Amino acid sequence: MRKALLGGLILVLLCVAAGAAFNTICVWYLQRKYPPQGNFYEVNGSSMHMYCAGSGSPTVVLEAGLGDDWLYWQKVQPEIAKLTRVCSYDRAGLGWSDMQPGLRDAKNIASQLRTLLKVAGENGPIVLLAGSAGGFYVRRFFADYPENVVGFVFVDASLPEQIEELPGAKDTEAARSKRHRDAEIEWLKEASGWARVTGNCKGEVEEGLEAYLPMARAEACRPSYATSWLGEWDEFWHSGEEAAAAKCCGELPLLVISQDPDRAKQGWSAAMIAAQPIWNSLQERLKRLSPHSRRIIARGSGHHVMTDRPDVIIDGVKEFIEHIRDKTTDAAEGTTIVR
Repeated sequence: MRKALLGGLILVLLCVAAGAAFNTICVWYLQRKYPPQGNFYEVNGSSMHMYCAGSGSPTVVLEAGLGDDWLYWQKVQPEIAKLTRVCSYDRAGLGWSDMQPGLRDAKNIASQLRTLLKVAGENGPIVLLAGSAGGFYVRRFFADYPENVVGFVFVDASLPEQIEELPGAKDTEAARSKRHRDAEIEWLKEASGWARVTGNCKGEVEEGLEAYLPMARAEACRPSYATSWLGEWDEFWHSGEEAAAAKCCGELPLLVISQDPDRAKQGWSAAMIAAQPIWNSLQERLKRLSPHSRRIIARGSGHHVMTDRPDVIIDGVKEFIEHIRDKTTDAAEGTTIVR
C-alpha cells in the first residue's frame, strides 16, 4: 500500500512537472512567434514592454485599469498616433512585462512607469490618459514626477471617495480571502499547465481587435498575471489613499470621459442600479481636480469606454491636444456634455 501511494504521488508530481514544462515551452514559443508591437526595456533589473507610435508633442501615455494590459487601448492608440506621439505599456507582471518585487500600489507603479519612460527616452512633455484604477496611478505619478506632465484625461477613472460612497465598495476580509483563493487556484492551473492542457489559454480580445488575437494567446496563461492582478487588488484602497494625498491636478487642463449613466440596465442587480447615480456623481466630482476641466459622457458606453466608444476618446483627445499645442483655453471648460 505504501509503495502504491508513493508511486501514485511520484506519478502526480511528474505529471505536474511535465505540465509546467509544457506551459513554459508553449509561452516561450508563442511569444517568439507572435511578438507584440513595441520594445522591451530593463526596469529595476526586469523586462517591461512598451509600445509607442506616432510623432509630435505632447506624448500621450496610456495607463490601463486594474489587471489590464496594452491591448486594452488598441481601439484608441492607432488613431491617437495619427495626432501625436502615444505610448501604451504593460505594468509589471501583466501582458508581456516581467514581475517586479515590492507592493503593487500606486507609488511603486508610478515609479516603475517613470523609470520605463526615462529608459525608453520618452521624456515628454506628457499627457497622462488613465482608465479605471489607472486614475490612482497617474495622480500619484504627478505628485512624485510633475515636471513633464502637461495634462490629464480620465476615462471612467477610479476616485478615492468611492471607497466610502459606493455601496459594498469596502474590501471585507471574506472578499479578500475569496480573492486570494481564486488567484491561487488560477496560478496553480497556469503554473502546472492544467489550464493549457484543458484548452483554457486561448486569449481574449474585444470585438474589432481580432488582429491582436495571436498576441493575446501568446501572453495568456503566464502565472505572473495572477500574482500581479492580486497584488494590484490587494493594494487598491491603499493606492486610493496615495492618490488622495497626491493633491492632483493643479492648474493643468483635465478632461473627464465617463460611461453613460442612462444606458440600458437589463440584467443588472439592484446594487448595481443603486450605485450608478453615485458613480455618475463621483465622475462629475473629478472636474474639481482642476479649474481647467470639462466632462464628456459617452452615450451608450459602459465602464470600458475605450472599447465601447473609442471614438469619444479619440475626438476628445484631439480637441484636448489642440488646446495644449495652441496654448488656448477650452471654451467648454466647466461643462458636461453627452456625445
